[in-house]
Amino acid sequence: MIKTIGRLSIALILVLSLSISGLVMPTEAAGRTFTVTADNLNVRSMPGTQYKSIGKLKRNQTVTVLQQQKDWSKISYGKGYGWVSSQYIKPKTWTGYVNASSLVLRKTASLTGTKLASMAKGTPLTVQIQQGSWMMVYVPSKKLTGWVSSAYVSKTAVTAPPATSSNANTYYATVDSLNVRSLPSMSGKVLFTMTKNTSVQLIEKNGSWGKIKTANGTGWALLTYLSKNKMTAVPAPIPMPGTSYVKGKVIVMDAGHGGKDPGTSGKENLEKTLSFKTMNAVSALLTNAGAKVIKTRESDYYLTLQQRVAISEKNKANAFISIHYNAAGSKSSGIMSFYYTSSKDYKLAEEIQDGMIKETRMKDLGVKFGNFHVIRENSQPATLLELGFLSNPTEEKIVASAAFQSQVSKGIFNGINEYFKNNR
Repeated sequence: MIKTIGRLSIALILVLSLSISGLVMPTEAAGRTFTVTADNLNVRSMPGTQYKSIGKLKRNQTVTVLQQQKDWSKISYGKGYGWVSSQYIKPKTWTGYVNASSLVLRKTASLTGTKLASMAKGTPLTVQIQQGSWMMVYVPSKKLTGWVSSAYVSKTAVTAPPATSSNANTYYATVDSLNVRSLPSMSGKVLFTMTKNTSVQLIEKNGSWGKIKTANGTGWALLTYLSKNKMTAVPAPIPMPGTSYVKGKVIVMDAGHGGKDPGTSGKENLEKTLSFKTMNAVSALLTNAGAKVIKTRESDYYLTLQQRVAISEKNKANAFISIHYNAAGSKSSGIMSFYYTSSKDYKLAEEIQDGMIKETRMKDLGVKFGNFHVIRENSQPATLLELGFLSNPTEEKIVASAAFQSQVSKGIFNGINEYFKNNR
């Protein structure tokens, strides 16, 4: 009895072994189209050369592989199926192109599949399998195989977007000495310093910090000290016709904002940078005409409003001029001047407004009451000027131009000169 049970057990094991070894295991080749590489390829009834040939295939014929088992492939054949040696067929692939701005390559055919890489528009792909709405592809440029959504693959070449010009990421240091740090923080180690107008490539942004690449290396710098435009030298003074009424007058010129306070900004310009440029240009004209000019700041650093007023009070300014650029809507436009005390400030603001409009031909927004600290707390004649809207892309280009800077500076000078002509 024991021998009989033993023989039955052995027989059962052999049957199971043969059954398992004969299982046809599905693979990723299932459903793929293959091309015959042999001149004559036998199609057999079962996977093995010992089985009957039920037909032949010619070179370059295409077949659909249903399953693979070891060295054999089950294919659709006639109204049924047959088996061919896998070494005599190769996958039929085609080249596709990414037609989305960015396409994710995943490990599996699922939106939850692990992300392997991202491809830009126009990237060529070798398409190997289409399975429903997914494709298995090989990406030559990344040497990776994975799955992508078939909706974003075209058979025709797709033009990639033009490469971004390196100039688009070129910035310049706006201060005499700018620290470049190891981290986007003031606690980061200072790696090196840059001088004014050093050009850098902006790689990425992190809050108020920018990661930059320079000739000396890579590191982090405060974005407030970087500008798309070089800091230009003060233009040569424009000869002023007629009598100078500003000679001997103490005039405090205030460039709005500065340092950690950039003010408003446009697409390419910071208010603090433009206001500083205009202040320097006006100051040169006033100095050339004999005025004693005192600037609230000589470079890009921060001053409180109280400090600005204190400079005016300490020097007993005959006039205090605070220069700013405006922001509102993308269509907003024009120049305006502000006063706080009618008897003290209005005529100064009015004369400068007239001078600016005559020279620039910009939209005249008039003279308005303004509750601003630098004119409200100032016992000296004072005005605050808004010289155009950086929020308006068209106007930003105008006010940043050399032509406008020359015109508005001359207009401010003329207004100040006219004010002192009538208030000697």
